[in-house]
Amino acid sequence: MTTATMNNPNPTLTDYLSFASGQGINLERFVTHGGRLLEPADCSDLFAGITNLREKIGFLRGVHPRLGRQLEFLLEFFAADAAHPTETVRVVSEAVRNEATFALLYAMKDLDLVPDDMPGVGFLDDIAIAEIVLARHAEVFGRYCSAHGIDWATLQPESRN
Repeated sequence: MTTATMNNPNPTLTDYLSFASGQGINLERFVTHGGRLLEPADCSDLFAGITNLREKIGFLRGVHPRLGRQLEFLLEFFAADAAHPTETVRVVSEAVRNEATFALLYAMKDLDLVPDDMPGVGFLDDIAIAEIVLARHAEVFGRYCSAHGIDWATLQPESRN
């Protein structure tokens, strides 16, 4: 994939992930742009792959417990938001919804910036993306946790200081 392909006015999320993995990228911008590229078909893909994602989260709970908990939370958040009909007033902003969905899709997909099967570092990109999303929207997620009896302290992103 080339830069010209990404200059297409309507790149798909798959195009973007392929481009980013070959070019290197600022992860903050990666999350922002990835969230903006989401389409209804991407949410359908997430729903279709939810069983596989739950299995991966179960695996991650054993090897990277914090990431497993964070992805499990984002999946619960996604499902709760998706349960609201689209024509109703949504409490969660589109940016929060899309970036949470992007983090889940990223964790679910085989195409990664760092391949998951690389010993010792394979999940660092997944961890970073989940942490970025949780940090950016900490106020929203904290309120959600409070309202649903979830311990936000176990999910909060690590301090960046």
